[in-house]
Amino acid sequence: MRSQGGYPLTMGQLSMWRALSVRPPEQLWESNQDLVWSVPAGTTEEQVRNALTALAARHESLRTVYRPAEDPGGVRQVVLRDPPVHLTEASAREPFDLAAQPAWRAWVRTPDDGGSPQVHLVIHHIAADGAAVRILESDFHLLLRGGRPADAPAPREVAERQRGDAFRARLTAAGEYRRRTVAAAPRVPVSRGPLVRACAHTGIPYDAVRQAARGLQVTLPTLLLTVYAQALALTTGLTDQLLWQLAANRLDPSVRRLVSSMTQWVPMFTVSDPDGPVRPMAREVNVAAVRAMQHGVYDPFAVTPMDFDHGSFFTFIPAPADADPAPSEMVPGRIEFLPPRAYSGASFYLMARVHPYVQVTVRVMRSGYGRAEVERFLTTMADLLLRAVKEAA
Repeated sequence: MRSQGGYPLTMGQLSMWRALSVRPPEQLWESNQDLVWSVPAGTTEEQVRNALTALAARHESLRTVYRPAEDPGGVRQVVLRDPPVHLTEASAREPFDLAAQPAWRAWVRTPDDGGSPQVHLVIHHIAADGAAVRILESDFHLLLRGGRPADAPAPREVAERQRGDAFRARLTAAGEYRRRTVAAAPRVPVSRGPLVRACAHTGIPYDAVRQAARGLQVTLPTLLLTVYAQALALTTGLTDQLLWQLAANRLDPSVRRLVSSMTQWVPMFTVSDPDGPVRPMAREVNVAAVRAMQHGVYDPFAVTPMDFDHGSFFTFIPAPADADPAPSEMVPGRIEFLPPRAYSGASFYLMARVHPYVQVTVRVMRSGYGRAEVERFLTTMADLLLRAVKEAA
């Protein structure tokens, strides 16, 4: 396969590469995303292959490999010109050889009941973060219909811009912000324990939390961050919390259609009054969250390596742009314990989805946290969120 040049990595790609460099071999697969895309009935395998080939031609991250170099991190990205698309079934637990093959696999499967065929994909996070996955799916369906997706920037172009003089002050400020924020947070000794993973189906509908955030004059992620900090304060007895948000880093219109890994962890510091009104705290968290996101792009090799046991981590999954109308009625909540997955990374990690109902999934790997403690935390957070919704009404 022909290739073109070798280019530096974006800061998002570098963050993922650095995380992979310290991960045990048996955990390398944990950055694989397992996806399923529907296709119209009657679509042939050849049509799927043609659409996927066009998708790879349009988005360079689907034909990129990572080769040793003298750059920071010891790696450069090499873009292959014409990699073939093989529709070969594979397990999400099979790691990619990122130096030898593009970081995605796809195949077509028709359900046993004769339903419409589906495209199954396994794609590494270095090739596409959550926002990029949505772009890929949208472009794939447009290509299947014979359309032409909008132009998209290339990761190598963004990487070069991030190393220019105009960007240098931004990286310096972000690194200094990160250093000060982490240093200001009290360090609580943490030892790792067995992995417990559970989801709280709160029964609170999307429209209710969206209206609550609007009434509090904060963003929806901020409302959930506020309640997260309150729940941590109540269950740990510590009002001061170091929180890490996963910054999408797509506020700049020039990178909104970039298919690559743009996300980086960015810290913020909160002081909670879990028994007090939510409004003033939500306003303070909103200011802190916005400031953190302004420093979401940083050079991971110019800062202290991530300590995934220092602080608690948070990811927000927005409602899909084409989501069906959400229900308006509350339903009973419940807690579901989930099979263990992904032992690498943060020892206390919460992912919040809001459509059609709010779901918060937590993964804990800390001593002192068994099923009872995790259930208490999730119950506390659901109760606090419901209280916030009622207060903002």
